[in-house]
Amino acid sequence: MKFALHGMISLHNNIVSDIRLAKETGYQGLEIHTEKLWRYINAGLTSEAFKARLTAAGLKPTAIDIIGSVEAADKEAQQRVFKEAETLCKFANEIGCDTIQLNAFESLNALSVEDNIRLTADNIRSIADIGREWGVRFQYEGAAWTPIASLDDYYRLHDAVGRDNFGFVLDTWHFWACRGATPEAMSKIDKELIYNVHLSDGKRPDVGQPWVDETLLRGCLLGEGDIPLHEWVSAIQATGYDGFYSGEFLNPQLWEGDHYETAETMLKQMRSLVG
Repeated sequence: MKFALHGMISLHNNIVSDIRLAKETGYQGLEIHTEKLWRYINAGLTSEAFKARLTAAGLKPTAIDIIGSVEAADKEAQQRVFKEAETLCKFANEIGCDTIQLNAFESLNALSVEDNIRLTADNIRSIADIGREWGVRFQYEGAAWTPIASLDDYYRLHDAVGRDNFGFVLDTWHFWACRGATPEAMSKIDKELIYNVHLSDGKRPDVGQPWVDETLLRGCLLGEGDIPLHEWVSAIQATGYDGFYSGEFLNPQLWEGDHYETAETMLKQMRSLVG
């Protein structure tokens, strides 16, 4: 199996340091944290230099994570998202990264799930068409507390988008936390729709209780939370998926720790689960 360093686990690194971190701790890929990438781009640094560093490290850029707020309904916000997509698709093409993650959040919470899916799909269709020009595909992740978060809604969104360069990233915490999928349902996903997998552990509110700050729910390493991860990983493997896995958490204490120790621990834990 193949493993990518997720830039979230080394949040306060810059992106060039993430390349070195991934290489020296034994990963095969790098999932690129978008805020770090924007800092790199805005500093006037080039995709050519970035690709050269990836190549020298022997790393595959598995995804750029993320373009957010893809549910935007007002024209100004939509144009901002589309412009961001154009810039990131060009950069992705130039560094050999074939996947960018999309997230929809909460600006349409007052609407029904059906309207969320319809409006979000309209935007994603335009983004997918931009990506096709650059050879880029898009993986959707529905945050657990957002309207489009269950596996059934993923399928409905996919059907509404109607583009062959649009699929899913499977995140164990998000599906488990929103009670939006079961391992049995996960095992039946067409592997061609799975572009990447995020392994994350944690806790979730009781049914009917409000969501709290994400760092209070996703602040642990793999095996330290409440998710039966072996069962969930076995379900993902049952699909025949053989792509990259990356580990993720949100923990201010770990972010202020030794990134090398954390990256090594995460890789060890992923190998134990996936191997």
